[in-house]
Amino acid sequence: MKYNLFKISVFTILLFIVSCGDIDSIHEQYLQGEQVYAGKLDTLEVKPGYYRAQLEGQTQFLGNSNQIIIEYDDQTDIYDINEDNFQNGIYKLILPDLEEKSYEFTVTTQDEIGNLSVSQIVAGFAIGDIFVSDQDPREIIDFSFESDGAYANFYGNAQSENVIYTLVDYENEQQQITRDTVFFDDSKLRLQQFKPEGILNTTSVIQSGLNGIDSIELAPLNYVMPDLPYTELNKNYMSLVNMPSDNPGTYNNANPQEYLFDDITSWNGDDTFTYNSGPSSIPSHFTVDLGVMTTLRRVDINMIDPEIDPSSNPTNVQIWGRDNLLFAETPVGDNDDFINSGWVLLHEEQINGSTSNYSSFIVEPLSSLKRFIRIKTTSSVNNQSVKITELSFFGENIAPVELDKSDFSIVNMPSDNPGTAYGANPSLYLFDNNSFYSGDEFGYHSGENAVPGHFTIDLGASTYLQKLNFEFRPTWSFNGNTPTQIEIWSRSNLENAETGSNFEILDNEVVSEPTSSEELIASNWILINSSNIDGQSVSNVELEINSEIKSRFIKIRYVNTVGESACQIIEIGALGFGSFIEN
Repeated sequence: MKYNLFKISVFTILLFIVSCGDIDSIHEQYLQGEQVYAGKLDTLEVKPGYYRAQLEGQTQFLGNSNQIIIEYDDQTDIYDINEDNFQNGIYKLILPDLEEKSYEFTVTTQDEIGNLSVSQIVAGFAIGDIFVSDQDPREIIDFSFESDGAYANFYGNAQSENVIYTLVDYENEQQQITRDTVFFDDSKLRLQQFKPEGILNTTSVIQSGLNGIDSIELAPLNYVMPDLPYTELNKNYMSLVNMPSDNPGTYNNANPQEYLFDDITSWNGDDTFTYNSGPSSIPSHFTVDLGVMTTLRRVDINMIDPEIDPSSNPTNVQIWGRDNLLFAETPVGDNDDFINSGWVLLHEEQINGSTSNYSSFIVEPLSSLKRFIRIKTTSSVNNQSVKITELSFFGENIAPVELDKSDFSIVNMPSDNPGTAYGANPSLYLFDNNSFYSGDEFGYHSGENAVPGHFTIDLGASTYLQKLNFEFRPTWSFNGNTPTQIEIWSRSNLENAETGSNFEILDNEVVSEPTSSEELIASNWILINSSNIDGQSVSNVELEINSEIKSRFIKIRYVNTVGESACQIIEIGALGFGSFIEN
């Protein structure tokens, strides 16, 4: 009994001792305190850069943390957290000097008393030269000329997905560099006032990967801009036609015939230097003879400065064209009337005449060449009248106009050989559009002993002579009278134009002395062409004249012929730039 009582006492004592130990352990745990964690960044993201990256995280749970610890590879970087890195609740930190590769960044924040946040792992990468070298710049496919101007056309972005924009630098007409930008969704860029065949460079700018922080310029691409498919037409060749239904534009002493093509675009308040349709004249039209055959491609219209008076500036114009004026009159003047009279609508343009004094627009090319252009104004700012200070036209496939032979005539100056030997009648047959030889009557015949000799033609209008066409006797018939050397001399009028002694012929044989080149020069004739002809082999020839002086009268001087005695010409035609009837 005592033994049992002893065992119970010992057990009780041991139990007490153990119980006291457990209580002390629990107390020690609570005496040490709870683990305190620093505030942290939320929703971490690493954005790639060029040999760097940017760590971003939301700051709503950052608390009073003042340092951030970045661990990657075997490197630990500690950065102070300051407000300069805060933007709209986002903390942004640049991680510099990174190699071009992928990373796992361990991110921990620490507060001012040393408490650490729960660490976070976020993946990211940095790009470098390898990435850049693999990127394709946007390239230009081609250049095009559209209704509103010239364009550089670009390939799409399928192979250049990291390109965010492309810088375009090109030479303009003023020999300066124009910079423009083609963005991701743009497929073309309008080139304004570019220099034909000038330099154009493109520099594509890429982003440093998806959501990248850096913009990197790729190596530039170099191009040569195209030449214009058209050139400005020479205004010296232009004139107003003034057809019966045309508004001549001479209201208030305006003189468009003299000043509409003078390259002076400004207006000083004097209507003399304009085309002025006059009051209550809308719609109205007038006709321009371009003086050339061409495919019209562009029209420039200069108007009154809006700050001075925009009231008569056109707001809608139509451009009509024809290659000739046969049956071209339009008594009514509406569009159907134009069409029925053979006019072709080349272009219609809306013009902001109330705010601008200049409009330039591209005309889509048509297959046929045009010489005559009709400008029809259907509306203006005041819808009462129209004023224009200058017109400029541009075209391609420029060719001289064929002069109307019905206007040609033989002048027969005293020293000229009239070419009437053997019954020839050049006045009747030399310009009749019939080159068939059926006898000496049909053309010009100098007679014998007549070489050298000359005769004079009145073209009926002044022109910048470009070509002369000659038809001779066919070689199978007889070629002894075919010229082997011809000179073309020119004058604008016949005042004091006589040369040498009077011409004399007896029984089809010339007995007078020929006129020399020196005598022609002394009488102010200008030599515009001298050509050798293979008279032994050819029965027709086209002489390239390309004269830069205006001619109304030309003197044909045959210096030599195959037989060196007589000259025969069956038909003559002429082509020139411009055709001006001058008093």
